[in-house]
Amino acid sequence: MSIPTKFGQWPCENDPMPLDVLPKARLADLIDTRWPMTDRVAALVTRLIAAGTATTRPGLVTATGLARSTLNAQLDRLVRSDIVLRRESGTAAGRGRPAEQLALNPACGFVLVADLTPHHANLALANLAQAILAQTRIDLDIADGPEAILDLVTRSALDMVTRRGLDAHQIRVVVMSLPGPVDIHGGRPVRPPIMPGWDEYPVAHALTTSFGCPTLVDNDVNLMALGEARCLPPDQLPLLFVKIGTGIGGGLVTADGQLHHGADGAALDIGHLRLTGGQETAQSGVVCSCGNVGCIEATSSVAAITRHLRQAKGDPTLTTADLGRLVHSGDATATHLVREAADRIGEAVAALVHICNPARIVLGSPLTAASDDILAGVRSVVYRRALPLATRNLVLAHSVTGAAAGVIGGIVLGTEFVLSPSGIDSLIRSHRARG
Repeated sequence: MSIPTKFGQWPCENDPMPLDVLPKARLADLIDTRWPMTDRVAALVTRLIAAGTATTRPGLVTATGLARSTLNAQLDRLVRSDIVLRRESGTAAGRGRPAEQLALNPACGFVLVADLTPHHANLALANLAQAILAQTRIDLDIADGPEAILDLVTRSALDMVTRRGLDAHQIRVVVMSLPGPVDIHGGRPVRPPIMPGWDEYPVAHALTTSFGCPTLVDNDVNLMALGEARCLPPDQLPLLFVKIGTGIGGGLVTADGQLHHGADGAALDIGHLRLTGGQETAQSGVVCSCGNVGCIEATSSVAAITRHLRQAKGDPTLTTADLGRLVHSGDATATHLVREAADRIGEAVAALVHICNPARIVLGSPLTAASDDILAGVRSVVYRRALPLATRNLVLAHSVTGAAAGVIGGIVLGTEFVLSPSGIDSLIRSHRARG
């Protein structure tokens, strides 16, 4: 698998994401060993078919290493349950009959993704083959609180589904990303600094009640990291994703392609690291939204750089969009502020290089897409500060998935949930109930 070129730039504030050209992501072949072997095989087979990794019986035998009889028994069960469909490819291998192609039944259901930012949400509906069936973007203010925002998201999603003539009852799972710390087990945000009124709100329960299906809630950067990692070759893992936006966050995908959440889902919340020593400046005393002083989010996020720009220019009306425009045009003041921020972010990333030893570090945000100054600054600090063993093969680059990273990650997470042993069991029981 080669490294893809960037398929879509980060959009301007009101531009839609290029979801119609999303790459198909790899799905994990690690299945919970606590399940019986038959269920694990069924989950693995459907994931390989869904990702397009193997779509024939011989291909599945090669990809799984399973005996043909074992694989065929489970595959036939999936075909009988209408989860997998068979069709002839129209071309024969040698003198034999045309090769049988396998595909997931589109009627198996959908994954609904709601990728929330402080100011908008990207909604996407995908089938289990990762094809986007519907999409929309809605403006919002995360500070309006959970009831108002979740109601808006629910109404917008149902309207999106209805307008495409699809059945909302076929949504098998809802995946929502939030721009703050998330208790992934309880499906609720915990003391999110830029989300007033959201603390401990039962987001997953509320959406499950609205849509009548399970809901998965995670931090936005975690899903960005997952989406980016699954669109790259496995040799690019472990992958560290650093988002530089209203806040600063990190997500880590391990060598086996799984998100590293830590014990409670708080891993890699790097925006609240405090740098000392050579990075002590007048800005180090800035109070962060989390209540602490000197966090790199308070000094080096896009919101913080914009605040510094207003002070330097004496213009309180300047916005983050103005910052991006000025940086893109080469404005000296804006460029200087961005480079200062890049130095501070680079110090934090250099420390993480020693802790995580990633193969690839990805920077993602509209600002990094507008200019190479942040990438160059972070790269310079990392290679200067980190030891040679940790950087000899390290790649530090822009995101290849751009603004769609979170949606891709959400589709991956939701698809793997539906195509898990328990999810496959649910699909089979649903087929029996219909029959």
